[in-house]
Amino acid sequence: MKRFSKQVAMTAVAATLLWTVPASASANQNAVKSYPVSSGVTYSQYTQSASKYINHLSVNLGDPYTKLQVGLPSPIAKRQATTVLANRDSKDGNRVVGAINASFFDMKNGLPMYLISQGNEIVNGGVISDSTSNYVSQPIAFGVTKDGLSEIDQFNFNVRMDYKGTNHLLTGINRQRQDDETIIFTPQNIETHTNSNQYGIEIVIDTGQPITNTQYGQKLTGKVVKVRGYGSKEKVEIPKTGFVLSVHGAKGLEKFKNMQVGEDVSLALTIDDKWMDSEFMLASGPMLLKDGKVNITMNTSNSRATALTARTAIAISKDKKQVHLVTVDNVRGYSNGMSLTQFANYLAAQGYDRALNFDGGGSTAMGVRNHGSNTVVLANRTSDSSERQVSAIMEAISTAPVSEPAQLSVSRNQVGTMLVGSKTSLTVNYLLDAYYNPLKVDNSQIQVTAEKGSVAGSGLTYSAVKAGEDRVSVQYGNAKQSFPVSVVDAPAKLTIVPSTTKVKPGASVTYKANATDALGKPIIYSPEQVKWSVTGDIGTITPAGAFKAVNKAGKGSVNVTLGSKTTSIPIVLSDDTPAFSDIPSTYAYYTEISFLKDLGYIQGDLDGKFNPGNTLSREHAAVILSRVFNLDASVASTQEFKDVPKKHRYYNEINAIASANLVGGKGDGTFDPAGQLTRAQMAAILVKAYKLSGESSKKFKDVPTSHWAYKQVHILANSGITTGNEKGNFEPNKPVNRAQFSAFLYRSINK
Repeated sequence: MKRFSKQVAMTAVAATLLWTVPASASANQNAVKSYPVSSGVTYSQYTQSASKYINHLSVNLGDPYTKLQVGLPSPIAKRQATTVLANRDSKDGNRVVGAINASFFDMKNGLPMYLISQGNEIVNGGVISDSTSNYVSQPIAFGVTKDGLSEIDQFNFNVRMDYKGTNHLLTGINRQRQDDETIIFTPQNIETHTNSNQYGIEIVIDTGQPITNTQYGQKLTGKVVKVRGYGSKEKVEIPKTGFVLSVHGAKGLEKFKNMQVGEDVSLALTIDDKWMDSEFMLASGPMLLKDGKVNITMNTSNSRATALTARTAIAISKDKKQVHLVTVDNVRGYSNGMSLTQFANYLAAQGYDRALNFDGGGSTAMGVRNHGSNTVVLANRTSDSSERQVSAIMEAISTAPVSEPAQLSVSRNQVGTMLVGSKTSLTVNYLLDAYYNPLKVDNSQIQVTAEKGSVAGSGLTYSAVKAGEDRVSVQYGNAKQSFPVSVVDAPAKLTIVPSTTKVKPGASVTYKANATDALGKPIIYSPEQVKWSVTGDIGTITPAGAFKAVNKAGKGSVNVTLGSKTTSIPIVLSDDTPAFSDIPSTYAYYTEISFLKDLGYIQGDLDGKFNPGNTLSREHAAVILSRVFNLDASVASTQEFKDVPKKHRYYNEINAIASANLVGGKGDGTFDPAGQLTRAQMAAILVKAYKLSGESSKKFKDVPTSHWAYKQVHILANSGITTGNEKGNFEPNKPVNRAQFSAFLYRSINK
C-alpha cells in the first residue's frame, strides 16, 4: 500500500464515523465445507448469493491448546507470503493451523505501516492518517490482552521527551520521518542510521547503557552527545547505548533547535493500561463493527471503500473468547468481492461484536492445515495470479500435544458389490489424534473386520468370503471407520462383449465379461475368477478371453462363468461365401447383411439376390422387426390398422410389432404397408424399438428443430448408429434402401 501523503501523531483521535446499514449480508449463505483443523479452530467456506466466496477461521481462545500470534518476516522488511510465514513458524508444540494476512504495508520498503508490538516490545512504530479517506485515521488495534482475551479497541501510545522541565509529545518511533514530525530512533530500528533528509535537525543522546529493547513502560535518560544541524546531509548513526531525536517542521524546530551537547534528556514510552503487558497488538483499520453494529471509522463514499474487491477482517465475540478470521475473494467469474459497507454488514449479520479491517485486495489470503498434514496451504483464491508477499500475518496456533489415534479416514479403491473370492484394497487418507494432529500410519496395525463375517482383512487388503449384506469396520488403535458391503455368489447379469456371433475361420477375437449387480452397476471380482470355455469344435480360448477359431466352418459357443453364473453366445464360423448372390465378401455392408441373414432376420428374394439398392417398404420392415424381436406371428391378433385387413399377407407381423409397441401407425388409423420407409421413419422406429436416448451435440444441416423427427435422428447419431453423409446431411425424407436399413439395424442390435 502507498504511504499516506500526510500523517499525524498516534495520540490524535479523529471523530468516529458511524454508518448504520441494515444487517442483511448473511442472506442466501450456503456452506461449501466446514471442518475442525485443531481442537479450538474450525475452517469453513461459504458462498453468499452464489456470487461471493467467503473463507472463515473460527478461533476459540477458551480452548486450553489454542492461541493467536503475529507472524512477521525476518528481517521485518523482507515480505513473505502468508502460507510461507505460517509454515516457517509451525513446529511441534506450536502448530500453525490457520492464518490470514494482517495489517497494511509500504510497497516501497516492505515495512508494516502501523503499530505492531509483541509483549511490550514495540516491533513497528506505525503512523496514523489525518484523512478519513484513508483506511487508518484512528488508532485502533486488535490484540490479545494480558488476561488472554481478544480485544479490538482504540489505543493511546505516547512517545514523550522531557527536556528542561518540559514534557514534549512526539509523533512516532523507529520509522521514516514525515513532514512536521518529531521521531525517535532507538537501536531496534531496522536500519543502523536514521536516513532522514537534511530538512530537519537530529540530536544524538547517549544513556551510557546498552539499549537492548524498545518497549511500553520504558524510560531512558541520557545526555546530548551530538547535534546535526538543519541542512546537513550527514548520515546519523543510532548509538547502541542511546537514541536519536529527528525533528522536522517549524513547531518541532522551535522546541528543540537550541539543544546543546551535554544537556540532559529523558524519554518515556507509554500505552493504555488495557494494552500494557498484552500478548500482542496490531493496529489496522478502519473499525467495521462496534457493539454488534456497523461502525466504520472511514469515509465510505471514497473509492477505497466502495470498490468491490477482496477483503480481510478480524472479528471478536462479546465475551472476547471467540475470534473470527474472515476473507472474501474477488476473482473474475468466481467471486465478486465486497465493498467495505457490504463487508461490515456481512460481519454484523454473523453476530460478531467488534471487527477490524485488515489489508485486502491482492494481499487477501487465508491458509489452513488440512487433515493429515501439518503444512498450511492456501484456502482461498487470491486476486493475483499468485499469493502476494506481505509484512505481517495473524496465526491461529495449536499447542496441543500429539496423542493417541482418534480419527481414521480410509477410502476403498473399488466401491461396489463384491463377488465371493474377490479382493480389494483400502487407502488411508489420514489418521488424526484427538487434537487433529496427523499421525504416521503403520499399515500392519490396521484391522479390518465384518459384523457377519462376509469379508476378512489383513492390513489394507480384504477379501469377500461369503454372500450377504454386512458392515465392515476399519480400526487403528481407538480410531475407527465403517462402511456397508454387499457380497454375492454370482452377478445379477453377466454378458459377453463383443456379442459378435459370426467369426471367420482361423480368425482371433478377444472377448470380455461384463458383470453387474441388481442395479446394473459393475461388481468387484478378480480377473482370475473369470472362467472361459468353448463348446463345439470351433476353436480355443485363453483364460484372458482370447478366442482362436479353427480353420474351418462350424458352429458352437463361447461361454464365460463368474461365480455360480454362466452365460454364452453362439458362434458361427463362416467363410467368405457371398451372403447373397449379389452380396460378395467385398461388399461394403457384407458383415451387416451376413449377420442378419445368419440369424434368419432377412431372407432375400426368390432369385437368391438381396437387391441392396431397392427401397424398403414399411411392411417388410415390420416383418424383419418381428423376427428380430422373436414375436409370435403365427397367431392372429386384433386388427390395429384399417388399411391392413386380416387377409393381408403380413397382417400378423404388422399387428405383432404394433402390439409390442415397436412401431406405430401414421396417426390417421392407417399403417401404409406398401409405402416406402423414409430415413426419418427408420430413425423413429429404431429409437423406439431399442429405447435409445441422448441427443447428439453434432447437428445435421437438413434436420432443423422444426422437423418432426429432429430428436430421434439426433439420438440415433448420439448412439453412433448414423453419421450422415460427407456434406453433413441426413436426408430424412429420402427412402431408405435395404442395405442402409441392414446397416442401421445391425448397429442397433450390437449397441
